Amino acid sequence: MSFKKCKDLILGIVMLALSGFYLFYAKQIKTRPKLTPSYASAQVIPTLLGILLAVLSAVLIYQGIRKLKEPDGADQTAKGSREDLISVVLTLAIILLYVAILDTAGFILATIIYLFCQMMILAPKEKRNPVLFIIVSVVFTIFVFIAFRIGLKQLLPRGIIESLIGF
Repeated sequence: MSFKKCKDLILGIVMLALSGFYLFYAKQIKTRPKLTPSYASAQVIPTLLGILLAVLSAVLIYQGIRKLKEPDGADQTAKGSREDLISVVLTLAIILLYVAILDTAGFILATIIYLFCQMMILAPKEKRNPVLFIIVSVVFTIFVFIAFRIGLKQLLPRGIIESLIGF
């Protein structure tokens, strides 16, 4: 049994354990029940993210178990290529850039830029469609902004666009 066949199973178990710790600490977040309704407390989004992480970890564990049951010759995982390494490094760089410009540029502008860049990095070269990526980035960002700002009544970092629209 090689490490390549076990890595999904090991990562899934580690991530499931981390999601348990994450959920435990998400429930420790202090809320002000008299000021905010229970569906809009500070625990809601972290708890949902923890549950999502646990579900995805369980899927990864399932895939790892299935991979272990395959015969040795059936393991067709591709070797880590240079393009994959470049994608990972670029993704890390734009996440750091996103965090760096979030306070200055504001949620809307920083998120649109981040999503567009992330889609350009992850999409295969033959399927890159910048116009579609811009539309998806703008629509998704507006949806999330409205959900947080109006639906959950949570503040997001203000920037140029938020000042112009008066939020």
